[in-house]
Amino acid sequence: MYNNISRYVKKVNEDSLSTYLDHLSFQVNGYGRFSQQEISSFSQFFSDDIELILIVRGHSVLHTPDRKYQLVPGSLAVLRPFHIYTAICQPGEKLYYYYIHFSISPFHLTDSYLNRIAGEGDALTVSPGQLPDFIPAFRSMLEDWRNDVPGLMTLIRSYLYILSVHLARLTASRLPLTESDRTESSYDLEMTSQALDYIAGHLNGPILQEDLSRQLGVSVSALYKLFRRVLHASPSEYIAKTRLRQAEIMLRSTGCTIAEAAKACGFCSASHLSRQFKTAYGLPPSAYLKENPTEKESRPD
Repeated sequence: MYNNISRYVKKVNEDSLSTYLDHLSFQVNGYGRFSQQEISSFSQFFSDDIELILIVRGHSVLHTPDRKYQLVPGSLAVLRPFHIYTAICQPGEKLYYYYIHFSISPFHLTDSYLNRIAGEGDALTVSPGQLPDFIPAFRSMLEDWRNDVPGLMTLIRSYLYILSVHLARLTASRLPLTESDRTESSYDLEMTSQALDYIAGHLNGPILQEDLSRQLGVSVSALYKLFRRVLHASPSEYIAKTRLRQAEIMLRSTGCTIAEAAKACGFCSASHLSRQFKTAYGLPPSAYLKENPTEKESRPD
């Protein structure tokens, strides 16, 4: 009896997908429910992390750089970071969906992870019935959030693992692990971590690539190659996106003014932040905040 069990356990432990996911960790950057009223039938949005959305009510057509997708109640979509998406709602309808913003650690496995669960496209959409019904679970997690129940982030991460398994099965991604998928700690990852810590600590002022490379003890060209290799962006691109992301978080979570956010995140002025914000998010800060209220304002009744 024991031998039969041990052989079964050994077989399960050799599951390549489970082994792959065991090397990953999920960082939850945002969770909640979004409501898009009929007055806002057209919207554009951008994120610097992965976004998972689960449609609860309403219909929408999601346009990506490559194609368009029909979203209906029960649809689930996984959106890649650093893309501008356009959503068009049906006239006279309200769109409600749950969302999770998250990132992958180690950083260099982000593309590998997305390829496994979403294929090569710029987004993955799953029609109702292709996955178990996760709406009750998302609704329960939102209630936990409203009631400040301990352990919520661990629960959300658990569901991200479960969803990842279902999505990888659905897309039938059987990509072999390659050298770029290696999960061991490396010089690149350590250097990248130091660079990101430096950027996070100096957002309120100018960040020169010369200063950053000097901090890491590498040349400017080596710094550029490091960022392209690990983060798939140049240092200046990553710094600009980080400033915008931090400004967006401040505006939504602290109620500060645009001028205060601009100063804290290293923009020359409030107008400079507004211009960059509109380019990235498709709306100026004031209009964006009306459609994406603070956490306190967005709590459901």
